[in-house]
Amino acid sequence: MFSVFTIFKAMLIGFFTGFVASIPLGPSGLESVSRSITKGFREGFKVSLGAVSADIVYIIIINLGFVEIFTRNPKFHSLFWIVSGIVLILSTKASFKSTNSDLKLEKSTFRHASNGFLTGFFITFLNPTTPSLWIALSGTVFNVWRHHGRIFFIFSISSMMIGSITWFCFLNILVSRGFKKFNPKFTNNTTKFSDYFLIALGIIFIILGFYKFIF
Repeated sequence: MFSVFTIFKAMLIGFFTGFVASIPLGPSGLESVSRSITKGFREGFKVSLGAVSADIVYIIIINLGFVEIFTRNPKFHSLFWIVSGIVLILSTKASFKSTNSDLKLEKSTFRHASNGFLTGFFITFLNPTTPSLWIALSGTVFNVWRHHGRIFFIFSISSMMIGSITWFCFLNILVSRGFKKFNPKFTNNTTKFSDYFLIALGIIFIILGFYKFIF
């Protein structure tokens, strides 16, 4: 009975951790919202699923012992920030130009490619703050359940991913339905704000990357 209770506790804590950790909107969250506004819930949710999949990849990488790549090699970490910023800016600018000039969807970059899943995956995987988040959680929340045993560890991580997906599902439903009440101009301005924010974020990534590399 104690084991069942502990598993339930691991699942409950994992679920709420994943749910709460997903509330602050990062680049993939903004892209998900943008797609939900312009293309509906299904397209926005695909981006969210891609983002969660990238998180799972980082969890696997970190727990296989490759965390040293990010913690013991500051030069590599700095270059990762710089490359991530450049990719984020280029993909966002290409998307912005494509939208303004009414180009065909095929000419856009991966950010507005037909496969929203890959869009969310790459935006999240190339976000330098993503491994930092999971490294922090790996040393705290994950570590607690790892000491209880592998089964508790697996249930905790699985529940965390379910909590994250639940939040994104709720967010995309809310956005896709809510923005139908607004006029197209407001929706377009919201999408532009998302683009400008992502470009600014990319610039910040590059600046921080160079700072880390030099100092």
